[in-house]
Amino acid sequence: MRVRWLVSVAAGLAVLAGAGTIVAVTIQGGNGPAHHWKPPTITVSQLGARSTDGVIASGTINGQAWRLRLTRKSSQYGPCSQPSSGWFADCTMQIGGRLSHRLDFRGPAAIWDQDPVFYGPVRANVDRVSLRLSDGFVLILHPVKALGHKWIGVVLPPGLGPVKAVAYSREAELAHAVAFHDMKFRDYEFLSWLSPGNDGPSRMTKVIRGGGRTLILHTGPWGNCLVDDYGGWSFSLDDHPNGALEGEAALPRTVAMAFPWPARYMTLVMSNGTTRRIRLVQGAGLAFALVRAPRRPTINEWNVYDVRGRRLSGGHGAPGGI
Repeated sequence: MRVRWLVSVAAGLAVLAGAGTIVAVTIQGGNGPAHHWKPPTITVSQLGARSTDGVIASGTINGQAWRLRLTRKSSQYGPCSQPSSGWFADCTMQIGGRLSHRLDFRGPAAIWDQDPVFYGPVRANVDRVSLRLSDGFVLILHPVKALGHKWIGVVLPPGLGPVKAVAYSREAELAHAVAFHDMKFRDYEFLSWLSPGNDGPSRMTKVIRGGGRTLILHTGPWGNCLVDDYGGWSFSLDDHPNGALEGEAALPRTVAMAFPWPARYMTLVMSNGTTRRIRLVQGAGLAFALVRAPRRPTINEWNVYDVRGRRLSGGHGAPGGI
């Protein structure tokens, strides 16, 4: 599980761009004239198996050079210097003391978003990664070894993002991942890797309401992303939360809760002898709710049940206390 308002780390991959067809797209906005948008031309240089001076990727965007390198040193500056033309030319990702922690990833590769850079480590058996962009163009990314690991990376211009990644060994596909794109926070998350031929859960968007609060649930091949105007949570298909996702000492409070399948509903046993029932909103392998814990009457006990009424889990007192 990732708490989305704390970190927006990301990734990408070293890229060898093949030839592709450039298509002009007409975008009509409001009552103004139509605007013609031409996708940028992105190239990636073929680097060797090992990096030189920490460089893991380089190439061009519309003929202007870009470079991506890794370093253990920290810096007070942003990751990329920007030339007067508007393209990001030279990007340095400061890995620092977080290197070992950030390499704790699932699947054959990690793809971290640190706009405009997408980069991350890959497993030893990964020979290449294809990265499909939001304009339909596909980049073939070859890992480069740096700082004791194999890495992929790319710098993308404004308006483009990664949509799908496929990791290959020398012989066959290993797994693929679809990115969740948060339009509000403008970030991309590759949360879950799927086996070849597995399309994953269907895409759905649902609204969760409770206690005067609203959350939006985005379910799809990535897993589950639960967001509002301030942030939210991201869950891969391997995550199994079972209870409150946040905590607060004061009452009244409204907390988000998540439970693994086959949870269908929960009950709140109140101090005045009444029982309240809450229907859980179903996602991909998880079920969610917003639970209001009032000051009076208080919640003495809460329980979670499946569709047949079998108790799965529960707790005493108001959920989400700290």
